[in-house]
Amino acid sequence: MKRVGKVLALDDDNSWLSQIPLILEDECEVTSIASIDQGIQAIQTKFYDVILLDMNFENDPRSGIDIFRVIQAADKGADVIVISGETRPERLIQIMNAGVTCFLPKPVTPAKIREAVRSGLEQREMRLRAIEMQESCSGVVLIGKSLPMQNLRAEINKAVSAGIKDILLIGETGTGKEVVAKSIACQFDPSKRFVPIHCGAISDSIAESELFGHVKGAFTGADRDKIGAFEAVGGGYVFLDEIGDMPLNQQAKLLRVLQERKVQRVGSHEEIAVNFRTISATHVNIEDSISKKTFREDLYYRLAKTQIRIPPLRERLEDIPELVNHFLKDSNIKKNLSITNDALELLAAYHWPGNVRQLQSAIERAASKVSGSVMREKDLCQALPQLANIFGNKSTKNLVGRFGASVLGLERDRYERVLLECNGNREIAAEKLGLSRATFFRRLKELGMVKERIKAPISAKINYSSLPG
Repeated sequence: MKRVGKVLALDDDNSWLSQIPLILEDECEVTSIASIDQGIQAIQTKFYDVILLDMNFENDPRSGIDIFRVIQAADKGADVIVISGETRPERLIQIMNAGVTCFLPKPVTPAKIREAVRSGLEQREMRLRAIEMQESCSGVVLIGKSLPMQNLRAEINKAVSAGIKDILLIGETGTGKEVVAKSIACQFDPSKRFVPIHCGAISDSIAESELFGHVKGAFTGADRDKIGAFEAVGGGYVFLDEIGDMPLNQQAKLLRVLQERKVQRVGSHEEIAVNFRTISATHVNIEDSISKKTFREDLYYRLAKTQIRIPPLRERLEDIPELVNHFLKDSNIKKNLSITNDALELLAAYHWPGNVRQLQSAIERAASKVSGSVMREKDLCQALPQLANIFGNKSTKNLVGRFGASVLGLERDRYERVLLECNGNREIAAEKLGLSRATFFRRLKELGMVKERIKAPISAKINYSSLPG
């Protein structure tokens, strides 16, 4: 499935803007914006492969150079093509020295615009492939070319380029936080060690030994000296998985190590200077944990010099074909196994609460049951019974066919969000959406949500900022 390039056209000439989508209709997806403020907001919050930029805007003291600086600060790798009627030599020199990809003087022919954009998109695709090859060479692959994954790669590149030592990954269970952490570590320096510690899985009795080390005789069974993760990593990354589950007493000791960059082994009074970086990951809302006094605020600020959100699978459904092909290729169960397009559409119609991990598990289970060399819808339904509800629902399949999986996913997110707000009460949710109870229930069936009713305790505090949309 070929990725569609995304282009932003920013110009205060509305008649000119209206021509750009027509000129590029067979090349890419175009967003046209006439306002500098709206353009800056789009640049900072969205991802574009190529930006077509005018230099002069009426009734605004800012120029295209100011916008270009915003693009540079956003650091998302977009190529910038300036299309302008600017003729002043000093301004033209300033434009070219700023580092734009190319300059096209107005008036410009549609063929010239297409040629410049096509070149920019090709260059962008080559850079994406280079990143994937780099990841592949290090054994770590971030799969997917969707907009959320491009944004994720841009955030990773920005953090690595800035040399940030402490990074916090936020993401739901199963989104691939450890894969992202390994990708960051490999991009920083593939020769350095990567030491994972599952903070929720180690008990108080061994946590200090695992993290900071111990000396011989420090406790029963300590028959030799042992170095902890922060010493062993030798300038590489310690990966603190599920940091949100770490007990408070361990948090205090971790905070001191992060502040001082020194460790004290269990049973010793000697402080040892250590060189390390940290990547922490959690599926919980740390700010909620801080308000409940179950997580230290000062530790949060130490761990999160920069914070990177990993998108759930429901926000990147277009990556499912590539993910599935990767799982089939890596599967040791059956070689040369393919999958039908109908089966892929069925996968894209599901909302995947367990994210990529659940998808991988479903594919591996289905692969073990396939009798031939092709995986079909019925094989997936056997592997994941929740899919049978969608497969047997003609309305859902029609919705996927008419609107595509992404739109279906957004609609499902909307219904999920309202159900969460209403603590799973369908009558209240239906009223809030302005629907009758019967219509609401029918829509739930169409969206494949009937068997997986959203439940939330009445006392639960919902973090609306983390919900999609």
